[in-house]
Amino acid sequence: MSNQATYHLIFNAVGVLVGVTVVGYVVWSLFQVEREEPCRARYPAPTRFSLVGSGGAPLSPIELQGRAGLGEWGVLDNAKVVVVDPAPGTALEVKLAPVASELAQSERQTNGVDFRWTPLGMKAAKAACLDYSVWIPEKFPFNDGGGVFPGVFGGPPPPAKTGDAERFAVRLQWTSDGTGILNVAPTGSPYRGINLNGFALAPGRWMHVQQEVVLNTPGEADGIVRLWTDGDLVAEDKKIDLRKDKTDGINGVLADIGYVHEPGAAASLRFSPFEISWR
Repeated sequence: MSNQATYHLIFNAVGVLVGVTVVGYVVWSLFQVEREEPCRARYPAPTRFSLVGSGGAPLSPIELQGRAGLGEWGVLDNAKVVVVDPAPGTALEVKLAPVASELAQSERQTNGVDFRWTPLGMKAAKAACLDYSVWIPEKFPFNDGGGVFPGVFGGPPPPAKTGDAERFAVRLQWTSDGTGILNVAPTGSPYRGINLNGFALAPGRWMHVQQEVVLNTPGEADGIVRLWTDGDLVAEDKKIDLRKDKTDGINGVLADIGYVHEPGAAASLRFSPFEISWR
C-alpha cells in the first residue's frame, strides 16, 4: 500500500472517530438533567445559632432557653448542649419526651421542642439556605405519624402581624417507615409533601442537610424549594407559591423538632449548630 493510500486511510479513520464522538456526546447530553450544586456554595457567609457562650463553654439549659427566645416551649425540659467528638464539636440534643400538657396548643406540641430563631439583620429575605447535620440513632422508633425536623419560616416582616395564618414554612419531615419528605406550607394553607416517594434517612451517622427556599413573585407559582442530603439533591420543586404579599419574606429558622403525635418510645436526636445564609 502506498504512503498516500495509508494517509487517506488514517485521515478517514480519524474523521469517523471524531464524528462518532460528537454524535455520542450529543446523545449523552440529551439525557443529562442539570442539577444545582448544594446551596451553601451559592450564598453569602452563614450566620450560626451558636451553642457555646462567650467563653467557649457549652450553653447551660437556662442560657439555651434564653437564646431560643420568647414563645419557645420544651427547650428547658427537652434540650441540652452536649460535647461530641469528632465534629461538629458541640450538638443540640433534643429528647422527644412529653411536655406539660398545659403548654401544648396543638397535637404536635406534646413532645420535643419548638422555637423560632430570627437572626439579627435577616428581617425579610427573599431566598435562604439552611445548613445543619442531624444524628439519628440506630433503631430509632420512627412511629406512626412520623415527625418533624427544622426548617425555615416567613411572613410579614417582624414585628408585624405574627399569626400562623400569615406565615409560610418549609421543613423536612420523617415518616413511619424512616423516609424523609420535604413539606411546604404556603400562607394560610396546611403542609403538603413535594417528594411523596421520599428518600432514605441515615440512622447511625451524621447526615448533612441543606435546604434552599427561593420565594415566588406574588401571584405567580415561580418559587423554588430544594433539599440536599450529604450533597445529593433529594427533593426539588420550581413551581412553588409560598407567599401572597411582596413584603412577606423569610424570617428565620423554624426549630420545630419532635413526633407529630405523642411519642410511643423514649428517643432523642442530635443537631449541629444551625447555620443560615440569605439574600
